[in-house]
Amino acid sequence: MPQDIEDIIAGATLREARVPLCLAGDLLGDYEALERQLSDAAALVGQSLAGGPRVDIAARMEELRAEMAEHTVEFRLRALGDEAWSDLIAAHPGTGVQAFDPKTFGPAAVAACAVEPAMTVDQYQRLAKRLNHGQQEALLNTVWDLNTKAAQQVPFSLLASATAASPTGEK
Repeated sequence: MPQDIEDIIAGATLREARVPLCLAGDLLGDYEALERQLSDAAALVGQSLAGGPRVDIAARMEELRAEMAEHTVEFRLRALGDEAWSDLIAAHPGTGVQAFDPKTFGPAAVAACAVEPAMTVDQYQRLAKRLNHGQQEALLNTVWDLNTKAAQQVPFSLLASATAASPTGEK
């Protein structure tokens, strides 16, 4: 059945994505140290977690996971649309072969796309000083993808495939 283009236009929204970042670097470091301890302990005694210091290490890791969850912020980002994206690139001209200045464009792009929490370029720059390169890249790459890559089609259904693969054949 053909759809009316006006209905399609009215229902279209800009693409969004969410990027969760744990902002407690000390907790991340503590967790990674415990992962190494657990790996070392497992190598000495085998792969089982039953008994001994491995149980204590695993319990502390679970405590840290809960603390890390409390310090995780989910950044909701939204595409700008073609004209605003083009204007943003033009506002940060590059030199030579670069289309834009990566030092000024990145912070401006993240700030422009940030829906929740909303932020200014200055606020993003202050936040970025407390993020590592990988965390900054996670935000910037998401912003880039939102504005330059085609939206994914309806994702494959894991539930439908699990039901179809049921050994009893039940649906």
